[in-house]
Formats: sequence, C-alpha cells, structure tokens
Amino acid sequence: MNLTYTFAKNLFSTEKIKELNKKINENFVKDKESPASDTKKTSKVKFIKLAPIQKLVSPFLGFIYKANTSFFDFDLFELTPEKILNYNIYEIDKEYGWHYDGESGLGKRDIKLTCLLNCSEEKYVGGELSLFVNKEIECKEFNSSGSAIVFPSFINHKVNKILSGKRRTLAIWMHGPRFR
Repeated sequence: MNLTYTFAKNLFSTEKIKELNKKINENFVKDKESPASDTKKTSKVKFIKLAPIQKLVSPFLGFIYKANTSFFDFDLFELTPEKILNYNIYEIDKEYGWHYDGESGLGKRDIKLTCLLNCSEEKYVGGELSLFVNKEIECKEFNSSGSAIVFPSFINHKVNKILSGKRRTLAIWMHGPRFR
C-alpha cells in the first residue's frame, strides 16, 4: 500500500451537512460515555447509532467502500444499523494529540480504517488534521465542511488546537479480521 490517505472534497453540500447535524443532534446515544485515553484529547465526543442517519450518510459510506476497494484492500466487516459512531466537537482551545485508532483485547478484530466527515457548519481556524508517516503531513483537503477522508487506522494522527470557530466531525471506524 503506497497511499497514506484519500479524500473527497465537498462530498456534502452545506445544506446536507446542516440536515445531517440536525438528525445527529436529535439521536445521540444517551448512556454511552467516551472511553478514557492516555492521549491529550480535549474535544467533546458524543455518540450516535448509524441507523437514524444511514440514508443521509450514504454518499460517505459509498466513498469509504470505494476508497477501500481502490486503495487499501482491507477485509472489512459489514456495517450494521447498530454501529456506534463518534461525533466530535472541537471548540476554542480543544485538540487531540498524536494517536492511532485501535482497540486492545478484542481478540478477533482490528480497526482497519479511520473515516472522517467534516460536519462543521461554520468556518474555524486551527483544527488541522495531520498524519505522520516518516514526516508530518497536513491534510488540508479535509478543512472544508462536507469533505471526507479515509486512512489506515494504524497511522498516527492528530487534530491541532482550535483557535476560533467550531470544528465538528463524524467518525466511523471500519473493523475487519485481525491483521496477521
């Protein structure tokens, strides 16, 4: 695999992002909390099941599957309506330090892909997504509302501190059989 990440700029219009955010805000999972992390993470995280937003995010899901088929070729499990997604809210001075996405102790699966949709409704300054593969790579294509990015979950990444405005993202982690 030679590709670090792939993106779709403006996959969603501003109107569709507003519609999606409204549906997300009406359907948060009330009894789920963000797990503790050793990494510097100061953003607010809320959770939503895929089911109530599945039709709205179908272009995002299509992009994820096409990205995997075209560039990464990981074995992935099918998404179910019960899949829990993260909705991340970064306000001024909020950030997420260097980390990779993974889970321990699951036995039969690994997170294969990190898939993010920029759901911001307003402009923000800061909050850049960077990946680290031999050097730091800023993913400028992801800075605009409605844009999506997909990359292997084992790549270190971070979100810089927000200087003004509010950054919102929807995160889907695609699981598959354990790496061998």
